[in-house]
Amino acid sequence: MNLFKNNKEIRIIIIGKNSFVAKNYFKYTKLKKKITLISHKEIRKINFEKYTHLINFSYDSKIKSKNYNKTNLIDKKICNLIKNKRLIYIYPSSRAVFKINKKRKFYGENKLIIERLIKKERNNRYLILRISNILEFNLEGSNLFISRLLNSLKKFNLVKLDLDKKTYKDFIPLYYFSRCLDSLIEMNKTGTFNISSGKKINVYELAKVVISGFGKGKIVFLNKLYKDSFVLNNSKLKKTVKIHISKKEILDYCHLLGKKLKKYA
Repeated sequence: MNLFKNNKEIRIIIIGKNSFVAKNYFKYTKLKKKITLISHKEIRKINFEKYTHLINFSYDSKIKSKNYNKTNLIDKKICNLIKNKRLIYIYPSSRAVFKINKKRKFYGENKLIIERLIKKERNNRYLILRISNILEFNLEGSNLFISRLLNSLKKFNLVKLDLDKKTYKDFIPLYYFSRCLDSLIEMNKTGTFNISSGKKINVYELAKVVISGFGKGKIVFLNKLYKDSFVLNNSKLKKTVKIHISKKEILDYCHLLGKKLKKYA
């Protein structure tokens, strides 16, 4: 149910206009005309009273390697600037908060710290999105699994996997993420949601599908393999926004990513 009488009431400010996820959310969203995009450097110039929602896509890369108090504390700074008690603070978090291991210790811990900070500062006026693995065409970044896969396939005609052959993960295309976020905004929802497919996608199978789209390549398993299987429970999301995505749709999208890579080979 749309809790706004009409979309004219929605006013969104996005902080971190140059981030990969922000750019793609803006590409896919149906709420473009309601959005103002700014850099994190512009936050002190903004009148937050004008907006119903704020999405902070900006973050300090140090959250992956340092304690939170040694980062730029951007979310704390933004919260301190907001006097508008009605504004909903939307924070793209991560599935890393569920399983904090040595490999991603700082990232998982810092994401959790930021979640708690926002909850404390915004009372019940927050929307935290715990996002599963993203699928989107990207050759520039190295953080995304799909980026590493596409770059390796483009340069060497092979995909190197350090994951056990039976490993599965929860993947979502960014167009699906955008649909879910648009609906949550239109419904004026608050709280914490897992933005995920809820589907087990075998990593080996995904790699094979991308290669089939590309038309050539092979998979090489490294000597040291590890297991990191996960699926996020998205029952709350499905019940709320009534948006579903199938395993077939996800794998079909992976095939399209492989086909797109041909243009860059």
